[in-house]
Amino acid sequence: MKTKQLITFCLILISGIMFSQTKAEKKAAKKEREMQEFNILKSLIDSKIYTFEATWALTQGGGRINLMTNPNFMTINNDDAKAELPYFGVVQIMTNYGGSGGITFEDPLTDYKVTYNEKKRNILVTFKANNKTESFDVTLRASGTENASVNINSTNRNSITYQGNLKLIDNNTQQNTN
Repeated sequence: MKTKQLITFCLILISGIMFSQTKAEKKAAKKEREMQEFNILKSLIDSKIYTFEATWALTQGGGRINLMTNPNFMTINNDDAKAELPYFGVVQIMTNYGGSGGITFEDPLTDYKVTYNEKKRNILVTFKANNKTESFDVTLRASGTENASVNINSTNRNSITYQGNLKLIDNNTQQNTN
């Protein structure tokens, strides 16, 4: 009887050791995969040839609006920024009579800054852009290509945040931005 108990105890101990090694290996593999994804994201941001497509708009009033079927984008193409994003919120100063009502700009990048947080594996990009009637402070936060957000503060409107994803500009998008 003691031999059976000893064998059972040894088997449980061995399987526990094997399980903990497997768990440690899984943790190491996950960390390696996250680091690879972060390096891909860094390369994308460093290229300065990427586009953000919003899937959700978050208003100051707490509303969350699905944009998956609405065409929208914000593109960084070397030293130029272009955006066509829908706007949902309060306009403080109406200067664009008869305009689209959305946030639109096509302007050279001003005050473009990139901050990397290696520990948290996220990136913060800030810049300023203008159109004929207003100025925008843009903040892009990304912790992966599928997990990015853009916050836009305007001189004439309440701020708005968009959630979406980042990708390299394809040839069709790049031709539209030039």
